[in-house]
Amino acid sequence: MIRFRSLVSLFAGAGVLGVMALVAGFFAFCATLPRAGALPSEIAELEAPADRGMIILTGGGGQRISEGLALFEEGIASRAFISGVHPQTTKDDIASWAPARLLDCCVDLGPLARSTAGNARESRVWIERHQFNSVLLVTSDFHVPRATAELRAVVPGLEIIPIPVASVFAPETGWMGRPSSWRLLAGEYLKYLFVRLRSYI
Repeated sequence: MIRFRSLVSLFAGAGVLGVMALVAGFFAFCATLPRAGALPSEIAELEAPADRGMIILTGGGGQRISEGLALFEEGIASRAFISGVHPQTTKDDIASWAPARLLDCCVDLGPLARSTAGNARESRVWIERHQFNSVLLVTSDFHVPRATAELRAVVPGLEIIPIPVASVFAPETGWMGRPSSWRLLAGEYLKYLFVRLRSYI
């Protein structure tokens, strides 16, 4: 298996063309990131919400959870799963983001995941338990490609519709003038490449 740390060396070993491919891939990755906005049109084309779940990945300073639950309250999915919460987190801790009746009946917390791959494995158990054929995946815009790839790897055939949440760490505009955004996006790009290459090995 190719280790994450050896990805750059792998491309560098291919010479100038390898490095150019890596750099070009990075800019293509940034240019094609899904950005927050109107709900994807695919949602309207899906079957009844009973067939659809929502997975919300923790992170982003709580913004993913707050926006995900606000959308969930609109009735676009029948059940929601928040993956990667602290083991001591309870529904009372997120009560300010959704009505108690909604949290009590239709929201599940996943305390096991500590990584994106862990989110996918934890979510698979929940998906299989509720027999969902499609899910809405709520996470930060820059995180969508990797999170989608990890989930698709463990639940083949699942329909995954990303719901990107705007990130203050890698904004849609102006990120090229922020070194911290370069570091975040470059790191995310390499992690995404690792996930994609792993599926072929």
